[in-house]
Amino acid sequence: MVSTKTKIQYSTAKLGRAGKSILPILSRENPSELVNEILREDEEIRNIVTTNPAYREFLYKKVLENFQKYKGVIYGSKVVDSWDRVTSAIGLAADAVGPFSGGIGTAISGAEEIVEGVPKGIYAVYYLAKTGDWKSIPIWGAAELASMIPYLGDAIDMTNLYVQRARKFVKKSVKKDFREITKKSLEQRVAA
Repeated sequence: MVSTKTKIQYSTAKLGRAGKSILPILSRENPSELVNEILREDEEIRNIVTTNPAYREFLYKKVLENFQKYKGVIYGSKVVDSWDRVTSAIGLAADAVGPFSGGIGTAISGAEEIVEGVPKGIYAVYYLAKTGDWKSIPIWGAAELASMIPYLGDAIDMTNLYVQRARKFVKKSVKKDFREITKKSLEQRVAA
């Protein structure tokens, strides 16, 4: 028989995991997870770490440094994607009642797109200033145009588009920093 306390703890933990997946703002970045992701994706870095396991700790430190350096970018992406989820849920409900409400639902859904666009625009300017990642603007612009499509658009808004881009940029920055340091280290050993 399971105690009530254990059931409550289990339910609370399950609710917490669900909340993190529903609203990105509730999730935390895991440096170890990003290290493992980099090692899975990048063969060159994986080979360097395999030949010298001490480099794994160094890679971990680079992840922590980049998380600190770009914490505003990461946090902002979570805020924007969370805001997007909340407003898109309203838009999806408005689209659903649109045919029965004489078009009022469709109008509300259109207004919702404008309301969610303000923080996205502010974040895009901040992201661009902080990272210089010009490729993000056409990607986000295309996604925002697609989000205007009734029903389908709100489903697009439910993805973590901004969080994914911020994580991709941080990962790219970590890889660049790691390669620069390991390259200098190898050059110093060869010169010695």
